[in-house]
Amino acid sequence: MEFFVTLGLCHLANTAIFFGFLTEILAKEKRELIKKLSIILGLSFFLILYFNGSRVQNRIDNDGILTNGIVIEKKYGAKTSPYLITEFSHNDLKYESQLTIPDSREFEKIKLGDSVLIKFVKEYPKMMNRTEKLLK
Repeated sequence: MEFFVTLGLCHLANTAIFFGFLTEILAKEKRELIKKLSIILGLSFFLILYFNGSRVQNRIDNDGILTNGIVIEKKYGAKTSPYLITEFSHNDLKYESQLTIPDSREFEKIKLGDSVLIKFVKEYPKMMNRTEKLLK
């Protein structure tokens, strides 16, 4: 997933540079067309990211396997809700996942080593996983 986001951002940057050169060279009517095409291209990029994310979540929901994991780290985001880094094992390899906890009072009660429920796709446990909930 990270590869596709990086690839898409590089493509978007290169396209913006190319369209920037074209708008300086072409006549005013063509510049307006290029601006509209740029907006459409940018929107299509974000739509592709959205649908890819939805596809991954649907795959986890439909083909996911439940397993137990543990909380290994608590993080406070500067502009995001606090979240947990969790860890689980599959085929003797360790993988990480995340769980956002919007309520800061509940977040403070969580301790390192607490159990969590994780759902993952067995073919792609590193990229297709989701921490479902904290186990009490």
